[in-house]
Amino acid sequence: MKRDAWGLDIKFDSAIDGKIVFEVPLHLTGFFYPVFDVTPERTGSLGAGLVIRPGLHCTLSTGEGLWFRNRALVEGPAYELYKSLGEGLSISLDGDCMPGAGYGFSAASTLAVAACAVLARRVDPVEAAIQAHNAEVRNRTGLGDVSAIWSGYGLAIRKKAGAPTIGVVESLSIGDNVEIVTSELGRLSTESLLSRYGEKIAEVGREVYREFLKDTSLEAFLTLANRFSREIGLVDERLEALLKPFSRHILGWYVKKRVLVVVTEKSEAPEFAKNIGPKLKVVRLFTPSEEVWKRYLETILATRH
Repeated sequence: MKRDAWGLDIKFDSAIDGKIVFEVPLHLTGFFYPVFDVTPERTGSLGAGLVIRPGLHCTLSTGEGLWFRNRALVEGPAYELYKSLGEGLSISLDGDCMPGAGYGFSAASTLAVAACAVLARRVDPVEAAIQAHNAEVRNRTGLGDVSAIWSGYGLAIRKKAGAPTIGVVESLSIGDNVEIVTSELGRLSTESLLSRYGEKIAEVGREVYREFLKDTSLEAFLTLANRFSREIGLVDERLEALLKPFSRHILGWYVKKRVLVVVTEKSEAPEFAKNIGPKLKVVRLFTPSEEVWKRYLETILATRH
């Protein structure tokens, strides 16, 4: 037995002894447009979004089952990957987010299962990430979140569509002086989003993405993400009226599916969250993830020679 850098008991063979705990970031797309191809590996999207934490906390141990907040997950891409790579493992997920709202939960949970399979020596990291992306595409739960989380940090820009190794992600560090305040306005699946707003997403998404490539700053991202939200129909008058009194205290805002995303300076976030909290059902606070997550997984692997 040996202890890794996090003080976790790990046995260095194909079995898992004790528990391994790690975290997978979440992802809040600001704008995108789909890129469909004949294979899942080459299908994806071009766009940009914020990689955030705290993400999904994953506990891997011996046993059986896939869980989120102590409730069994029995469908979706994470479960599909668990059935093919994770049986015989107990994978427990927890996190401050609502599945199906727009946090990239399906991508993060599927990557968590993929990582557990890697740690159990059942698959190599790159193949696991590709399988996570493919499961998302097959289940119509996401087109670019896996690649953004796998290869990105801070403000992640999807420059080429597809699974990890095919898709290309570039990132912009947005530092430690920014916080992200979110609230769920409801639920909306990726499949429903594309079905309901598909033509607008393709048209507006392409326009704002091309505009963004001229200036890939956080300020430009927030302006264009807000425009994308409005033009595809995710923003209503009630939301406009709710945020207008706070305009001087925020850097920008947009809606990802049914998640309101407000970016503020770190010093403004607690007061903003306190003041807007009574007007919303729930308010959550996140920070930008400033580390490429695949390196984090590689660090864990390095402790398990």
